[in-house]
Amino acid sequence: MEFIMLVVGFIQVVVAASYGQNYRLKELTWNAYDRSQIRATWMNTLKIDRRCRDELRLDIPRFEKLCHLLETRGGLVTTKHVTVKEVVALFLHILAHDLKNRTIQALFARSGETVSRQFHIVLGSLLKLGKDYIKKVDHSTSYVDDNQLKWFEGAVGALDGTHIKMTVPVEDRPRYRDRKGDISTNVLATCDPDLCFTYVLPGWEGSASDPRVLRDALRRPNGLKVPKNKYFLADLGFSNSEGFLTPYKHTRYHLNLWHGNTPTNYKELFNLRHSSARNCIERAFGLLKKRWAILRDASFYPKKIQIRIINACFILHNFFREEKMEERNFMQEVERDLLRSENIDEEDEENDYISTARSTNEWNEFRDDLAKKMFEEYVARRT
Repeated sequence: MEFIMLVVGFIQVVVAASYGQNYRLKELTWNAYDRSQIRATWMNTLKIDRRCRDELRLDIPRFEKLCHLLETRGGLVTTKHVTVKEVVALFLHILAHDLKNRTIQALFARSGETVSRQFHIVLGSLLKLGKDYIKKVDHSTSYVDDNQLKWFEGAVGALDGTHIKMTVPVEDRPRYRDRKGDISTNVLATCDPDLCFTYVLPGWEGSASDPRVLRDALRRPNGLKVPKNKYFLADLGFSNSEGFLTPYKHTRYHLNLWHGNTPTNYKELFNLRHSSARNCIERAFGLLKKRWAILRDASFYPKKIQIRIINACFILHNFFREEKMEERNFMQEVERDLLRSENIDEEDEENDYISTARSTNEWNEFRDDLAKKMFEEYVARRT
């Protein structure tokens, strides 16, 4: 009798275990279906243009074009379980809202491993587009029609540095602590009047001064190239040296200091127009950080990955700016790019580029002559 009861009990346990296993398999199947529905529902919301801009910072046509570029030029491919649009949306959503891995897991119904892996895949593909969008400044471009830069013949844009917060190991924190006490990296960049960045150098410690970062940029093999007959507009953090025109010290400079007053001498007029022209780099930095929230606070990626993310944000900024500027003639741009690519070797051999940034009397005299000429024209026009 006891033997029979043991056999019956064993059979009940086996049946219960079998039922439980089938139930768990059914539960897993339904969960997978639910996850796919969650992803499909979220991706369908991106078909609304306003929703797409809010979530990804790009409208639908630009989002689709970015996906196409990442496929054709960046080598991004669709796999069995994920699509290109999904992973690109995942990547842009993280940059735009500075979201953590756990949040993206719940939003896209993906595992943490999948989110991390796909993020780095898209990041690598996007960086391959860098040479197409972070283009070196075209030194043959003239800005005589620009209201701000027309006063500065030979200027090719503006230059400045900005600090972006980072997370670094404890032993590196003293070097990355800037003058405000934040842990950050000092990013040097140049831009043109269209607010497109033409050179970006991230990675320097927050304690590094702007002139030190500039010297490094000039000495790099593929660094900042400034011909001796051209110059960038820079602020007082840099020296007034050949290739980098800065305002006068101890003279009103910032636009909010004027309040309707008029310049009284050539130095004030020069600083006023210099501030108006150089403001493009400040606006470019402002748009960059406003669009990509991941740059407004320290992220928890490894230091090398944080630097790559910063580069990716600059690339996306230029992608957006170039797509937005409808007035640009596409065929002229293509012809100019082809001509530049054909003559790039000759230009490197013929042009004598600036290799250092040192203040000289000749460059100070150049600034004085330019400022006095401005003031003479200004007085003649007002009389």
